[in-house]
Amino acid sequence: MWWVIKFLHKAVDLTLVPSAALAKELEAARVTAGNKIRLWNKGVDSESFHPKYRSQEMRIRLSNGEPERPLKDLVGRLGVEKSLDLLKREHLEKLFSGMPVVFTGMLRGEELSQAYASGDVSSCLQNQRRLDT
Repeated sequence: MWWVIKFLHKAVDLTLVPSAALAKELEAARVTAGNKIRLWNKGVDSESFHPKYRSQEMRIRLSNGEPERPLKDLVGRLGVEKSLDLLKREHLEKLFSGMPVVFTGMLRGEELSQAYASGDVSSCLQNQRRLDT
């Protein structure tokens, strides 16, 4: 497998990696030259995702009208690349029927900023990263 990884990476001008540890591993395995590896931190936009967007209206919406209860946001995009094609929102809504769960649908811009800022704890579902992506 290392041979394939080396072959692919030697054909590119630059390899972006999400962590310094992975950069060191690729360099140690001589996948590509160290000067062709760059760290690409996926940071958070601290202007868009800032506590100033906390909204009592959004908290009421996300908590099903019970804003005094602890609120955990679980944020994720059901993208094709996540292999979640078998999960349908209707199925999830039925599965969680009667439970304190709110499905907002897609949020963008200030509405998304408000959702993050209005919860007590936020989690984000990420797709798994593979070494070859």
